[in-house]
Amino acid sequence: MLGVRRPGYAEAARWFAGVAALAAVILTGLHLYQNHEREPESGNAAAAEPAEPQPCADRAVRCHLLSTGVWAVVYPPAAGGPSNTSADRTPEEGDGLVLWDPGGPGLRPLDAPTVRAILPSWLHRRTVATFVEPWAVHDISPACLKAVEKVSAGGELSEAQVKSWPDAFRNACDIDLYHLDRGEYQESFEELREREGEISGLYAQSFGAVRATAVMPALQRTGGWTVMDAPAPPPGASATTLMVERSLAVEAGLQDVMGCADGDAPSDCREKLRGTLRDMGDDDTPGLAGGVEEYERMTALFSLSHDLESNKKPLREILTNWPKLTAKDKDIIETGSYKYTRRYGDGQVLPEFVGYLANVCPAYRGWGSGAGSQERNPLGAALSRMHYPCAVIPGDEDSTWTAPDAAEAPRLLLLTNTTDPVTPPIAAEAWGENYPDADRLDYAYSGHAKAPEELAEKISAWIAGPAGRP
Repeated sequence: MLGVRRPGYAEAARWFAGVAALAAVILTGLHLYQNHEREPESGNAAAAEPAEPQPCADRAVRCHLLSTGVWAVVYPPAAGGPSNTSADRTPEEGDGLVLWDPGGPGLRPLDAPTVRAILPSWLHRRTVATFVEPWAVHDISPACLKAVEKVSAGGELSEAQVKSWPDAFRNACDIDLYHLDRGEYQESFEELREREGEISGLYAQSFGAVRATAVMPALQRTGGWTVMDAPAPPPGASATTLMVERSLAVEAGLQDVMGCADGDAPSDCREKLRGTLRDMGDDDTPGLAGGVEEYERMTALFSLSHDLESNKKPLREILTNWPKLTAKDKDIIETGSYKYTRRYGDGQVLPEFVGYLANVCPAYRGWGSGAGSQERNPLGAALSRMHYPCAVIPGDEDSTWTAPDAAEAPRLLLLTNTTDPVTPPIAAEAWGENYPDADRLDYAYSGHAKAPEELAEKISAWIAGPAGRP
């Protein structure tokens, strides 16, 4: 049911985490970088200066290279003119700029028509700005991609690799260069406001909700607002809980795919599905995550779960056909798995995945303890394997995200998908526990997507303030 309500948060203290924030990797998968040339094998030093984002050559946008080294791209509202019209400030921009954070690892900078196509309609007449992810404008070295490749394919690591890999990873990957930390986010926000004028609000999707915490006090002081859409758990959540709850959410979605919640479903439907998942994700090889094929099956299920509504048919066929998978089933599994971490065809790690690790790992605590055994929770074991680098990525004061006190929070609206397998609604419950004055709009979609257009009028009314609310 759709509607604004003050949520009840009695259970949030016990269930405060629900997603591995890799959501945005798949959510924005259509816009991922697709470079079909392998990086040269030499030169593992990152670029000293960030490259200018390609859309900045288009007069339809404004770009700022901020003193923090972060690029901001500003998209004026579409006025019906051609895309190459001048981006000089227009009278329609008087309502104040909206900062958009699409979550981790974020988008590569996009042209104005693409941005307008993927933003919700309630932002179409607003000026929207976004920070360009550092990993998108600093070359990630071949040595770094190779180091991550060794642990992103799912094969068992030898004892020697377990011992030697952390140092090799730290030496090859300049993680500080590839993420936006809290200090940079705050400073970039303030400088963007100096250059562009008022920032009236922030639209944060998925992991973007975590980064919104850096500027919530500034928005509160100026009477601004924050809209969190399918938010990831608040910063500081337990990584173990995060991965366990994420895996349970996917399993619940697969139960729906297999009709286990239907009134006429066999009584053993749920247990049979659990058995299928255990068989698909477990082998007898001891080690961190088992074999490559098992890992591919589990990560493919995560990939396809980002849009369960559209992927019900292939998922049902894979789960029904197991263990006698067709060639089509195997192809879906292989390509789905690669969307998570590697480029299909040659296995090269996607720069997006390195950016994801650099941004998300410092936000949560307790990496390295795992999320269950392959026998009992193969989905959780696969998530633990995928996040193996998190255990060796250091956090510091600047990169540690912290939720401000409720008194420092601006007006807050939580957009919560009650059937989201990626950011289950319990994550929004946790935000509500921290900010009991937050409002909430619920919707239902079997997948991880922005709030539907049916909510646009209510969201616009909420932004307008109490006088404009329905």
